[in-house]
Amino acid sequence: MTLFPFFIDINDKPGLITGGEKHALEKIERILPYGPKLTVIASEFWPEIEAIAEREENVTLVRRAFTDSDLDREWSFVIAAGHNQEENHRISEICQKRKILVNVVDDQPACQFIFPSLIAHGSLSIGICTAGASPSVGVRLKKQVEELIPDRVEEILDWLQSKRPIIMESIPNGKQRFAFYHKLSGICMDENRPLEEEEFLELLNQEQNT
Repeated sequence: MTLFPFFIDINDKPGLITGGEKHALEKIERILPYGPKLTVIASEFWPEIEAIAEREENVTLVRRAFTDSDLDREWSFVIAAGHNQEENHRISEICQKRKILVNVVDDQPACQFIFPSLIAHGSLSIGICTAGASPSVGVRLKKQVEELIPDRVEEILDWLQSKRPIIMESIPNGKQRFAFYHKLSGICMDENRPLEEEEFLELLNQEQNT
């Protein structure tokens, strides 16, 4: 089965994770940088998870066993990451009946979404998925792709984003504006740096006078 790579905004969205050990920790660490409000339910938690909850206000720990009523809330997503795979699978079945997106560790058929091999640099996110055919191929491709990414890509993207308002105002023609964006980003990527203000204004002035 081929999976379509949706990218969704989970910032401030409520998410539930069941489990308090290795798999739960891995999921928390991978998803937390994207800003969800996580509730983690388990009878016991690894110290690493407790430490995350102490420093991250978006992580709430509930120290008890999972109950079906925990799914009564309108969760944006659920991750079943406990050590009991039968229980994880049961949680998945309930979520699917209630139309809640669910991920189950080490049980792809029970998942409605999966975690790709992820490359993240600021606003840049690249997901690599083999649909379970070979995770090792995904890891290998991730390393190869990372070698192609400029060292300062985060600065470049932040700078390009900051220039969008003045470009929108200065170049009203949509086709011309798109071409200028393309040219500007190409220069930044080729030189591996944001442009100086003088360089940007000179290019913008040239574009306006063409």
